Amino acid sequence: MRVFLERTTLTPQLSDVRCNSCGRDVEKEDPGYFEDHISLTKTWGYHSPFDGESHDIDLCVDCYQDWITHFEIPPYIT
Repeated sequence: MRVFLERTTLTPQLSDVRCNSCGRDVEKEDPGYFEDHISLTKTWGYHSPFDGESHDIDLCVDCYQDWITHFEIPPYIT
């Protein structure tokens, strides 16, 4: 006979997003939905300055727009 325990598990839920560059809160449009921003996740390989680390970055629209103006080759836009 199998006996089961009832357990409550907590599921992480995104509550806020802050721009890593300017620190501004990315505004919520609806519960769980945020205004446009970019989220980047990069796991660095060996022999890089960040050997084996994973970095998560969020940028608001204004900071992303400022960032891409410094690119030698602009993003490909479709």
